[in-house]
Amino acid sequence: MMTNPSVSKALSAYATANSTVPPLIAVTRLFERATANVQRAREAARSRRFDTAFAELDRTITILTALDSVLDMGRGGGVAQDLRRFYRVMIHQAASIPARPDPVAAADGVARQLGVMTEAWKTVAQTHGTPRPAERGAGRHTPPGATVKEPSASVIERSMKHANGSLFG
Repeated sequence: MMTNPSVSKALSAYATANSTVPPLIAVTRLFERATANVQRAREAARSRRFDTAFAELDRTITILTALDSVLDMGRGGGVAQDLRRFYRVMIHQAASIPARPDPVAAADGVARQLGVMTEAWKTVAQTHGTPRPAERGAGRHTPPGATVKEPSASVIERSMKHANGSLFG
């Protein structure tokens, strides 16, 4: 099986981050980085530096692809399905920015949606705090004792719906 080196690198970075910081913090940081990449792509497109814009968008797509690939569909239920749809729509929108009639406006839209999700993940991370080292289990994607129906899931779900209007309606 052939693997994209960028995705492998992103997955490796996620795994390293997941082992050194709590998963909620790692996801928040990845969203912050993806949002910053799109904002840099926007500025590069505005300056007509399309090679730089493309590279920044490629970094964003790599992050979103890595986040999508680590979803636990069995444990995550409807929230994981919604996240998968969100990631894939964002990947498509980010990839299409250079081909849009107004790439600056298109980048603004993607950055805004990623920004909403970044704030949602920050809220969840602050609400559930940093788990003690013993609570940081391998593969743990929800706060200690939380289920996908508890507050963290609803904050993320509401934010996904808000991020792109009727995307999930």
